[in-house]
Order: sequence, then C-alpha cells, then structure tokens
Amino acid sequence: MDIRSVRYFLAVAEERSFRRAAERVGVSQPAISQGIRLLEDDLGTRLFDRVSSRTSLTPDGQLFLEPARRVVEEFDGLRGHLDRSRGVVRGRLEIGTTDVASIYVLPKVYRRFRRKYPEAELSVHVEGTESLIRQLRERTIEIAIVTLAVGDREADVPEQFVADPLFREELSVIVSRNHPLADRRRIELADLADTPFLSFKEGSVTRQGVDAVFGESDVFPRVAMEMSSPEAIKKLVEVGVGASVLPAQSVRAEVRSGALVVLPVPGARLTRVLGVVCARGRTPSPGAAAFLELVESIRNIPRAEA
Repeated sequence: MDIRSVRYFLAVAEERSFRRAAERVGVSQPAISQGIRLLEDDLGTRLFDRVSSRTSLTPDGQLFLEPARRVVEEFDGLRGHLDRSRGVVRGRLEIGTTDVASIYVLPKVYRRFRRKYPEAELSVHVEGTESLIRQLRERTIEIAIVTLAVGDREADVPEQFVADPLFREELSVIVSRNHPLADRRRIELADLADTPFLSFKEGSVTRQGVDAVFGESDVFPRVAMEMSSPEAIKKLVEVGVGASVLPAQSVRAEVRSGALVVLPVPGARLTRVLGVVCARGRTPSPGAAAFLELVESIRNIPRAEA
C-alpha cells in the first residue's frame, strides 16, 4: 500500500470530488484516479461510488477513512520528528483564519514562517468563524485563528477542540466624514438608533456580540445591509451608505486619511478576542507546531489570563 495513494484517498473523501482533490494535492486528475484504483486493488474493495458528477464513500470507504487518517498522521509524525530534530519543516500546512486576522494580525507571522521554513507550503483558508470550525471538524485544516468572543458573547467551540485566547482588539464605531454625527466629540449608543447599519451576517460571533452591547442600552441597530466581508463594509461606510462597527486596526489608515471617522462611545465594551483553535488531544504536525510557536509573537493576552 502506497502512502501517496492513501493521501489521494483522503483528499477525495474530504473534497468529495476528484477534480478538487487533484487541485488540493497538486497533481493531475488522472493521477488521482490511478492512485485510487491502485489502492482499491490493494484492498480488494471499491472505496468510492461515482454517480454522474457526485462522489461519495462506499460503506467500506467509510470504514477505511479513520484508519487512513491515522496512518497518514503517524507517517507524517515520524518524518516530521526526524525533520524537526534537524530544524527542518517541510510539506503543506492547511490553516484557516478570519478576514481581518489574515490581513491585519497575521502578516508578520506569515513572513517569519516563510523565511524560517522555506521548504514548507502554507495554505490559508479565509472564512468566518463558523465555517472554520466546520473545516476543523472535517480535518481540511489543522489550525484555525477565529473570533472567540465579542463583549460577553462567546463562539460555540465544540468540546473536541481546544481554544486558546490569543489577541484582544478594540472595535470602533465608524461613519463617513460627511455623516451628521462625525463632528461629535462624544455620543451615546442611542444616538445611532436611526442610523442605517452595515452589519456582519446574523449568527456570526461579531454580530451577536455587537448586537448584545447595543441591546444593553436598549438600542437595536437598524440593519440596512448584511455582509461577511469587513473590507466591503468599510468601503460602503466610506461612501455614506451607513455606520458600522469594525476592528480598530482595520480602519486605521482610513481614519488617518480622514475618509472615516471613529465615533467616541464612552462605556461601550466593544472588544473582540481572537484565538487559536486546534483538535483536542491531537499532536500537531511539525508545520503546525512551528506556526503555533511563531503565533506567540502576536499574543497580547497572557496565558495565565487565557
């Protein structure tokens, strides 16, 4: 049994597509198909049902899935142990982060990882917290850096994962420079009651937390648009579509240039906690261990507090 064929099997099982599996592994689709055929010949059973464009595991494929994952993890762990003893990290590391974290928090970590481990390939999935938790469960990523809490609202992290609070950041209420409230030195949340709001999707951790903070003052933002992209929200606020609440560091350049204005809201507990989520009890791959070590450079929440 060839370990490469087992990797191909896992890629097809997780992507539910021979084409996407080939793109993920970086080989041609015929190579994936040949590898699966060789594996099925070795095992004496069919692992996938292929009906039209749909690919699904057979009952034997389902039985083989978890043992295959363990085999690959053990193999990678053995090779990784030898590599780490020589200071070498190689192979592909799949991680997930939220949009703002990837753009404004992690670039220095990315740069250091690439410089220190040039033989490693870093693949970054940029999604919302809920999607990244799902990808962790499906094992398509090994590490997720997500929003763990906004105000008193915490993300729902399943018991099978460990969440490590890492980075606390301020959130800012922003408007365009031409907004009627832009010249105010101080506002109350109630002053925003009639202002159209650009909000994150309902159900997201940030949306729940911001709504809860406003709700404590009996204010319920008039949501004009829902979006998942903070960069898109920022641009729409800039042209006067409405107000929003975004991480302070994500709007720093626009505030400095005068395109956006931060409204001072004394007493509002608008903060967000980012954290690292990994599978509980699972030994990280050498690449993941190296990345987690570098992530410590951005920590501003002491471990004792975490």
